[in-house]
Amino acid sequence: MARKSGRAAAGSGTIRQRPDGMWEGRFTYLDELGVKKRKSVYAHTQRECRKKLTAATNAVDEGAYREPKRMTVGEWLDEWVHTYCVGLKPRTIESYESQIKNRIKPYIGSVQLSALTNTQVQRFYNLLQQGDDHHKPLSPKSIQNIHGILHKAMEQAIFVHLVRDNPCDHIKLPKVKKAQLKPLMDEDIARFLEAIKGDRFELLFMLDLFSGLRQSEILALQWDDIDFDNGLICVRRQLQRAYGGGGKYIFLDETKNGKSRIAAIAPSVVAVLRKQQRRQAEWQLAAGTMWDNPHNLVFTDELGGHLKHHTVYNHFKSIVRSIGMEDTRFHDLRHSYAIAALQNGDSPKDVQEQLGHYSSAFTMDTYAEVSDTMRKASQDRMERFIKQVSEL
Repeated sequence: MARKSGRAAAGSGTIRQRPDGMWEGRFTYLDELGVKKRKSVYAHTQRECRKKLTAATNAVDEGAYREPKRMTVGEWLDEWVHTYCVGLKPRTIESYESQIKNRIKPYIGSVQLSALTNTQVQRFYNLLQQGDDHHKPLSPKSIQNIHGILHKAMEQAIFVHLVRDNPCDHIKLPKVKKAQLKPLMDEDIARFLEAIKGDRFELLFMLDLFSGLRQSEILALQWDDIDFDNGLICVRRQLQRAYGGGGKYIFLDETKNGKSRIAAIAPSVVAVLRKQQRRQAEWQLAAGTMWDNPHNLVFTDELGGHLKHHTVYNHFKSIVRSIGMEDTRFHDLRHSYAIAALQNGDSPKDVQEQLGHYSSAFTMDTYAEVSDTMRKASQDRMERFIKQVSEL
């Protein structure tokens, strides 16, 4: 027969000895939904049981009690991405889900969340860098991206009282080497412009080269975004491929950094857009009832459909390979614009706003080599000025 304690434990709740000799302390609490639930703590001695029961009931009184959960890292990551990432861009969420499924869960997904240690996380990242029989080694940048996901998820776990500390803190991450820019310089630009003459994407390539817009921004550009009279483009949306492929595309009413911006274009670029307008009008006339351009896009196929990223990119690569510039990427057109603008006197702030960078410091860091050249040119100009005034 179970033997009950002759006195109540400190605080609310009851304490008793079970038939197996263990002491059990019972108490009630309200869960997150306000539902009344009963919980027990156990100990080998009455004194230890009373101590546990007092701590639990005090936590209930202070509103700090949370029911312990034996949740795994994988289960928490699924909960986190579906509950706390709902405000992110669809492609970002899909990227998180893919990294969690393919990179994180196979290694540490079965580890109990509250038991995950800093050492386990460090070994996990080391293994990603080295690779294994089933996975190729990941780049430092990819590992840092995975770390960003895991760290944010663990920070949220702390906030909801699932863990006390973040095991992703104080991790030694591999260093990311700064990518070497390969912009088109004067002679390269001339060769490229000659190679694209008459090409189906000639006008699109020219707009990118002489405006610095991102590929996703150009593919989502609408005629209403263009102020022909003042030579301005309102950059406020992008066309993104859904993560994981499948041919699905998403129109987003925001840019990469979440802010719209005004990009200035030269009269020659305005003329390029006017030419595209005339060309599209001819396509629409020829297509008749088959014309379908619901988003009023600037760049479409002959029936009004939006262009696909890989179609434009593969076509671009075919052209640059034909002129011996096979290492040139589509994104290098954007870099080429930035460097040309800086070299021709635009301020870093102007270039930052044109490109949509989050700060002019980032712009200057990205184009550090050009910045050095600009500083040297500034020094030379100042030296000439000093010599001129010294002779007066």
